[in-house]
Amino acid sequence: MSFSCFVKLFAAAIAASLVGFFAVKAIGTGGLPAESLFATGITIGTLFGGLLVILYPAAEGGSKDASGTSSVYVGNLPFNAGESDVKNLFAPYGKVIEVRLVKDRRSRRPKGYGFVEMDSTEARSAIKHLNGTDYAGRTLRINEGKKKGEE
Repeated sequence: MSFSCFVKLFAAAIAASLVGFFAVKAIGTGGLPAESLFATGITIGTLFGGLLVILYPAAEGGSKDASGTSSVYVGNLPFNAGESDVKNLFAPYGKVIEVRLVKDRRSRRPKGYGFVEMDSTEARSAIKHLNGTDYAGRTLRINEGKKKGEE
């Protein structure tokens, strides 16, 4: 379990304990000490948060997530290539789940690269067959996408 999961779990525990603490005060069963209510809330929140983390794991921005998909980097694309063009380029190698083309924040113009999300085995096949091929007069650079911060 990663550090971010522990942070989410701790936040869920604190939120549940605070909600429980104020709910009991509002109902009027103030006979229990506040420390006991807070500790009970932390326990319940930890259990509830743990269930949420287990049932709904977050894809933590990697090249491969829990469902067996991979992110494929697609570089040196023509600037006029759209998402449908890239999807059609990768379609012969498997089902394309998502295409994300990167654009400049200010001008909103394409930067000439993007990412394609597809099944891991199909992604490897697409990388093998498409890397170094010519597409609209440009030599494509295709490889496995990396996590943010990796080099």
